[in-house]
Amino acid sequence: MTKEILQIESTNTKDFKNEILIGVREELKSFASSLHGSNEDQLLTREETAKMLSISLVTLWNWTRTDIIPAYRIGNKVRYKKSEVLTALKQMNKFSS
Repeated sequence: MTKEILQIESTNTKDFKNEILIGVREELKSFASSLHGSNEDQLLTREETAKMLSISLVTLWNWTRTDIIPAYRIGNKVRYKKSEVLTALKQMNKFSS
């Protein structure tokens, strides 16, 4: 195991503390943006999905049963991947050639 030594010169404690805080903030922002970047893989409830599509729960259930929109059962709850809902919506909105 090698030991690394960090030597700090020509800085006061206040400046050093601020530099550390700036680095930590940047890392936290990067981490937060990576979490938001996976927003499309977010799982939605039936209510959230129906609201996003502006449809009723009955219509959502029919679309789920006919495999228009894929759903996932987690325990006794049904969830939808936001990215898959958006993809299904795009497929539905394509005009027939």
